[in-house]
Amino acid sequence: MSTYSATLDSSVPLTSEGLWLRNKAWDLTFISLSAVLVAVPILTYLFANQATDGINTMLRSIGIDFVWDDDASRNLVNGLIALFIGGPHMYATYTRTALEKNFSSKHKWIMVGSIFIPIYVIYFGVTNFQFLITFFFFWASIHIMHQLAYLMECYNRKAKLPPSFFSKFIDYSVVFSSLYPIATYKFVHSQFAIGQNVIYFPDFLKLDFIVYFVWAYFALSIMAFIWKTTQEMKAGIAHYPKIILMSLTVVIAFFIPAFPNLDVAFQGFNAWHSFQYLGLTYYINRLRHEKGEIATPFIDNMSKTPKPWKFYFFNVGLTVMAVVTIGLLIYFKPVLGLSFDQCYYIVVLSFLLMHYLHDHLLFTNFDAVLLKR
Repeated sequence: MSTYSATLDSSVPLTSEGLWLRNKAWDLTFISLSAVLVAVPILTYLFANQATDGINTMLRSIGIDFVWDDDASRNLVNGLIALFIGGPHMYATYTRTALEKNFSSKHKWIMVGSIFIPIYVIYFGVTNFQFLITFFFFWASIHIMHQLAYLMECYNRKAKLPPSFFSKFIDYSVVFSSLYPIATYKFVHSQFAIGQNVIYFPDFLKLDFIVYFVWAYFALSIMAFIWKTTQEMKAGIAHYPKIILMSLTVVIAFFIPAFPNLDVAFQGFNAWHSFQYLGLTYYINRLRHEKGEIATPFIDNMSKTPKPWKFYFFNVGLTVMAVVTIGLLIYFKPVLGLSFDQCYYIVVLSFLLMHYLHDHLLFTNFDAVLLKR
C-alpha cells in the first residue's frame, strides 16, 4: 500500500510523523494542497455563466419558464457547495458538541446560548437582513482565521523549538492581514456585496487613510515574514508544513476579494476551509474513539475504522434536511414576503452561527489533534 493510500485508509493505526499533524500525505491532502478546491466554485460559476444561452435554450425546449442569469449561476454555486461540503462541515461540529453527551453536559452555558442564535437569525433575517449578512460576514472571516490560527498553533507545538512571541506575532500578522487590503478598498468605496446585499460599513470609516494603513500593515507583515522564514531556514529550524499552509493562505486570502462576484469567491475559500474541517474533525473523532472519550453510541460507531464515508453521509443527510427546509421557504416566499436570499440565509445561518460559537471553544483544545511521537 502506498503512503498516500495508507493516509486515506482509516484502518491504518494513527501515528504522528515529525512536524506534520499526522503525516506528510495526510496533511498535504486535507490541510494544505486541498487549496485547489478554491478554484472549483469560481470555475463552476464562470462555466455556468458562459453557458447561459445554451441553458436558457434547453429550459425553453422542455417548457420551463425560467431565465438563467448571473444570479442563477451564483445560487447554483451556493447550493452545490452547501450540499456537498459547506453543510457537512457545519454539521460535523455537532458530532463533537450538541450530539456528544459529555460536551453538552459539561458546557451547558454554550448549549443554552446556542438556542438563542436561530431566534436572532430569524428576527434579523426578516427585519434587518443587511445587518444579518454584515454580521455573518465578519464572524465568518473571524471563524476562518480562527481555524487557521488553530492549525498554526498545532504546528507550533510540533516544532523542534517553541517559536518566540515575536515569531508568532509575525505569523499571525501576515495571515490575518492578508484578507483585508483589497477587501478594505471595496468596503471604503461601497463595493463589497454578498449576492445582492451590500455589506454595511460605517461612513466615518470610509476614508482612504484606512485603505493605506491596511495595505502598509500587510506589506510590512509580508516583509517581516520573508525575513523571519529566511533566518529560520539558515538556522535549520524552518517549519515547512506550517510555511506551506501559511503561504497558500496568504496568497489565496489576498486575491479572493478581487473577484467581481464576492459571494462566489468566498465560496471558494469556504470550500477549502470546509474540506480541512471535515478531515480534521473525522481525525479527531477517531482519536476520541481510540481513547474511549465518545459517550454517544452512534457517534462512536461512526468514528470506528474504516467508516469515513458513514461520517460524511451522515452530515450530508443533515444538510439535505436543511435544503428541504430552504426549498419550502422558497415555495412559500410570496406568502411570507421573503426574498430568495432571505430564505437561504435564515436556514443556513441558524446552524452556521452555532457552529462558529461551538468552534471558538473547540479551537482551544490542541490536545484533541496532537499525538505523541
